[in-house]
Amino acid sequence: MTELPSADHDHLPHAVAQLVTAFEQLGAEHKALATEAETTAATERRGTVTRMAEGVAQAGYTLSQTVNTLATAHGLKVLGIDRQFSKDADGRNYSPLGCLGHPGQTLYEAADCLQAVARTLGKAYTATRKHPGLARARCPQPVGTALTSLRAALESVCAGLAADQDEEAVAEYTTTLTFLSELQDRACRTVPAQGAGPTADEVVAAIRADPDIARAAAAALATTA
Repeated sequence: MTELPSADHDHLPHAVAQLVTAFEQLGAEHKALATEAETTAATERRGTVTRMAEGVAQAGYTLSQTVNTLATAHGLKVLGIDRQFSKDADGRNYSPLGCLGHPGQTLYEAADCLQAVARTLGKAYTATRKHPGLARARCPQPVGTALTSLRAALESVCAGLAADQDEEAVAEYTTTLTFLSELQDRACRTVPAQGAGPTADEVVAAIRADPDIARAAAAALATTA
């Protein structure tokens, strides 16, 4: 099981900071995808890239809402607001007016939102049958940072749920943590640097070992000249 941050301290500020980072890092990717869509002539290919850009945009919007949700939860907790009822004349709880906010419930809402972000990004980078090569991050480093931060934020939220003794909910969100790691490995894979090629001495040695190599190379160059 994923090791969660300690629940002995307030984890919400850390979660919010991580989500702010994730939100900021998605900008470069969305811009790159939008530019690619504008400059792609092939209709089907352009449609795929456009849907990817829309997915990143939707993820950014949901992240923004989640930051607001967690900020609300933090404020409720700091101010000591936790489902207080209004009172009747005898000082008893009066339920017809409802109750004040519940920080714990807000945590569930935030965790659900982060699950939605993970699903949205996963769908954006799912390979299509005709264009499987498009299912990659155009800006691997920023997207990788965004996914790492998203995972860290969800871990902090899960730590809060664990502090409320809701281990079942934590187990539910653990699958999303695993999915985010897999998505990062899949979508942010970088192309290995190409080797420098054989040195001049290695070429000479190969020709001396097999003169036919030189004749074949000369013939190939003659046909392409």
